[in-house]
Amino acid sequence: MVRQLFASSLLLVFVCGCPKKDPQPPAEPPKPVAQAIEDDCTFDTKLVPGVPGSPGHLIPSERNPNGDSELAAHMRLMVDDLKDARTKVLAGQPVPALKARHRKLRCAWPTSLSDRTPAFDAMAQAYLVKVGELDAKPADVKAAYTGVVAACRACHEQTCDGPIAVIDGLGLDAK
Repeated sequence: MVRQLFASSLLLVFVCGCPKKDPQPPAEPPKPVAQAIEDDCTFDTKLVPGVPGSPGHLIPSERNPNGDSELAAHMRLMVDDLKDARTKVLAGQPVPALKARHRKLRCAWPTSLSDRTPAFDAMAQAYLVKVGELDAKPADVKAAYTGVVAACRACHEQTCDGPIAVIDGLGLDAK
């Protein structure tokens, strides 16, 4: 009787203790989190109507009596971030990471939908590369910061040149 109970217990442990193996591996491994974050805001991202800053839903603005598009409001946030970064660079203090905040540049409603072009997206990507270089805390933080400001200026020279004076004021040698 003891032998039967022992044999039954071993059989139960053997049957229940062995996990079943899935005969097929998952179809595709999940993307790393950093890659997923990068991919959720691209030129191919469909813009959602009705969000603040979309056509017919402009964001109230003291600067613009008609209201701001999502992209215009976002670029003002970017300018504020760069003003803060400039102050920190000049003071020799660490600059907070900016790319996560600025990447929405590629999928924000522009003032005119015709401005959302592959050329604009290419310049936005070039800007974000420079921001990533600054975020990497390089030895020459001044050069990295200057590269970010130069990328802003390069885009605005090709598209909307109105903010160039503001962008020039972000330079390290600006007064």
